[in-house]
Amino acid sequence: MQTRAVPFLIYHDILPEGDPYTLNQEVFVKQIELLKKLTFSAITVNEFLALNSEILKNNIPHICLTFDDGYKPNYDICVPLLLKYGFKATFYITTGWIDSEVGFSMQQIKDMASKGMQIGSHTVNHVFLPNVSDEAVYTELKESKKTLEKIINDEVTSLSLPGGRNKKKITEIAIELGYKSICTSEYKMNTHNTTPFSLGRVPIKRTFTQELFKNIISGDQATWKSMKLKQDIKFIIQKIIGNKFYHSLWKMKYE
Repeated sequence: MQTRAVPFLIYHDILPEGDPYTLNQEVFVKQIELLKKLTFSAITVNEFLALNSEILKNNIPHICLTFDDGYKPNYDICVPLLLKYGFKATFYITTGWIDSEVGFSMQQIKDMASKGMQIGSHTVNHVFLPNVSDEAVYTELKESKKTLEKIINDEVTSLSLPGGRNKKKITEIAIELGYKSICTSEYKMNTHNTTPFSLGRVPIKRTFTQELFKNIISGDQATWKSMKLKQDIKFIIQKIIGNKFYHSLWKMKYE
């Protein structure tokens, strides 16, 4: 029996309007309800890493839901819905935004952790790590980890890269600081053979139809190949024109 690949999804903010990565609440609810209808088991990143090949061969489809940045609607809207269906998720938090107008409060982070949600780092300032010095990378990863561990009184071992941008030195620093997994924004599904320091994810956009969403979570090969081709082209454009201009062009904060 073939080992089942596991899709990792990235969610950002949940608001009526916003950039391409800001979802309407109604759309989010329908997506979570579809996952339940299709008998998906939504697990944390740490739980995925603990799965072995035999478990991934069974008939239960697994999925990893991840939420980047740490926006308040993730707590007010997403967490209650996840708990309703017995789902877990991993929340990657930008610690510089904690207790801000847009970010989680410390108490909300504690509450999510107590309810089985995994808490991970999304750096302190949401900087594109390849654009800063090694010393700055070290500080971003160390201080965010330290802050979150103090809040939840538990180890924080997973990192989500702002913009999905990585390089070898960043991974080396993350390993040195005790991280055990890194989530990127590369469009690929993950198996037990995937290196934990290059976990693929696909960001869910407000323009996605329910049919496209179903194809993504079901691992439809044509859908994933098409998305990967488009992403490769976008990465080439980013490299040519630079991150700042690319993001201003598309009026978005991240990729």
